[in-house]
Amino acid sequence: MDGARGENRERGAANQGTGNGIILKLKGVSKRFGGLRAVDGFDLDVREGSITSLIGPNGAGKTTVFNLVTGIYRPDEGSISFAGRELVGKLPHEVAEAGIARTFQTLRLFENLTCFENVLAGQHCRGRAGVIASILRTPAQRKEEDRMRGEAERCLRQMGLWGCRDELARNLPYGNRRRLEIARALATRPRLLILDEPAGGLNEEETAGLMDLIEEIRASGITVFLIEHDMQVVMGVSDLVAVMDNGQKISEGTPEEVQHDPRVIEAYLGTGDDLEEPDTSEGDNDAGATGEGTGRVSVKVD
Repeated sequence: MDGARGENRERGAANQGTGNGIILKLKGVSKRFGGLRAVDGFDLDVREGSITSLIGPNGAGKTTVFNLVTGIYRPDEGSISFAGRELVGKLPHEVAEAGIARTFQTLRLFENLTCFENVLAGQHCRGRAGVIASILRTPAQRKEEDRMRGEAERCLRQMGLWGCRDELARNLPYGNRRRLEIARALATRPRLLILDEPAGGLNEEETAGLMDLIEEIRASGITVFLIEHDMQVVMGVSDLVAVMDNGQKISEGTPEEVQHDPRVIEAYLGTGDDLEEPDTSEGDNDAGATGEGTGRVSVKVD
């Protein structure tokens, strides 16, 4: 862990210590699609100021959990509360207004808008001026527009994208497109940021930068809840890791505890997924190989 990331982790730990209540609580959550039980009796407490990761083999139900939290799906059973208020039954825009922002596995940018315009567009759920004020261009509306522009600049600078603010989203390299989506989410001033595979498609340097950004976001007071297949990211930034398999939570604990849990090792050995970052030392690292004497699984990311 480099110095900057270490400082951010210390600040984040301080934030977690002062706001250590449960900000997101899932209790007995289940979701069926026909005869498939995609999520089955899922429980999880996400502490305010923490970085919590949800991992598991492909098809384990992780993204379905995110869709349930953000109102895309409604659970068949169970409760989901955010900051003490029930979320079940709320529409996605109402969840966003409550203070939850999300990115997706597949980028959802406005390709023909600039970076700056994309971030401005992301603030619509937090706009304070009404329709009439917008039409009449009242002083309140102009003040609101100035605030939103300032917020867009802040988020683009935080993501290192201010220099390409006038570039169309479609012209950005992939790593910057990922950052732009996070910038747009941050512009809503969320209390909870949900990231769905943010390291997907990133190279090693971009992934290291992403880890720094996640730590920085947490250090700013925002709780982070993520799904990620890159175990270097998960084990490097997480305070708590929850593991799913076949719709159920099979393990929960610190990164170190989860790595040594036999149930987790069994779940990953059966899929060829990765439980910890691949061995980059000389020699072959065959999928399914185990690190002898370590009690950990070391297999290649699919």
